Amino acid sequence: MTDNVDRMLRPLMHTSREFYPFVAILGLVFVVSVYAYQQQLVYGMGVTGLNDVTIWGVYIANFIFFIGISHAGIAVSAAVRLLNAHRYKPIARIAELLTIVSLIMAGMSIVIDLGRPDRAMLLILEYANRFMYSPLVWDITAVATYLVLSTTYLYLPMRRDIKVAMERSTGWRARLFKYMLPLYEEGEEATIDRLSFWLAVTILPVMVMVHTTVAWIFSLLSSRPLWFNAFAGPYYIVAAVASGIASVMVIAAVVRKIYHWEDIIKPDLFRGLSNFTAMTTLVYLYMMMAEQLAALFAGPSGEVFVSEEWLFGSFAALFWLMTTLGLVIPFLYMLVQAFRKDYVNIEWTAAMSLMLVIAFWFKRYMIIVPTLSIGVQQVGIYSPTWTEIAILLGSFALPLLLYTVLTKVVPLMELEVEHDA
Repeated sequence: MTDNVDRMLRPLMHTSREFYPFVAILGLVFVVSVYAYQQQLVYGMGVTGLNDVTIWGVYIANFIFFIGISHAGIAVSAAVRLLNAHRYKPIARIAELLTIVSLIMAGMSIVIDLGRPDRAMLLILEYANRFMYSPLVWDITAVATYLVLSTTYLYLPMRRDIKVAMERSTGWRARLFKYMLPLYEEGEEATIDRLSFWLAVTILPVMVMVHTTVAWIFSLLSSRPLWFNAFAGPYYIVAAVASGIASVMVIAAVVRKIYHWEDIIKPDLFRGLSNFTAMTTLVYLYMMMAEQLAALFAGPSGEVFVSEEWLFGSFAALFWLMTTLGLVIPFLYMLVQAFRKDYVNIEWTAAMSLMLVIAFWFKRYMIIVPTLSIGVQQVGIYSPTWTEIAILLGSFALPLLLYTVLTKVVPLMELEVEHDA
């Protein structure tokens, strides 16, 4: 058991040579994005491809995307705690960290999209007056609640592992871990276990509420083609779960390879997640078909026009590439793998999961841009500028950087997993 605990703590105690170049590259991309954002602040939203009609673009696509993949952490961790799915315990904290960094980036995406970010203070000052009437305020409330609860849910069970790390380290690491354990008491684990159970019970409905309120931001705008519908909430939640679980599989495969945890993060774990992802992807494909069928054959003229642009017009190439390469092919691969008893190819499963994640980002883009740019007033296809692209790249570099740094600060697994073995 001691040897395995040392292996689990190795990312905190030792740093490979590859770590620093990787962090440097991510840091450089982020610095470039900060410069691009500074240009946007100085010269205004005119440096973007947005206009008075296409008011949202890649920034809001990013917001929906990161809110979506944040669902994975709590979904996996709550399944471990509430459903006794203990075989997924080795990746529970890996998924929880994904939730935290994704929610941080989702909140930052909203700020980036504001031409005057200082005016965000008005949402706080006028919160009571706007709460009953603004889906945006509902969403901010849900996201903030979700972030606080998720951070608490991550930290409380981690205290016992931080204590073990403190006892096995020296110098600045020991001091850092000591600062991370305020008011620690021997025997607090039983209380923390009870708190964590009820936090899991509380967070699950909050998780559903978060993406439902994101959907309402769009679906309550009755004048926007393809946005105004009753099943937007479930539609967005299914996409969130599929993209989130796929993201967890990608990260788990990378962590497993880097730290040689093949005997800890076992193949059957990927098989179970892959099967679940395949089913949620199938449900999402069905919802996409239902959406397009209703729009083409019985929708108002605006919905017919936007749907035709999706399927046969200016967005057709992106739509069909996203659907076939990004959704159908990964689904078919995972489906075939599910019927092969006791077989899972982790590398290919991770690759297919990455394709799903990329496809779901472009699906968020497709939700926003066609409806705004051609759905009401045909102002032409929105095209992001170098400023938006630089900020977009930075918005992916920053969560990767945060996640990488966190692997050097917090244990990636619950150390007591070895007691259960």
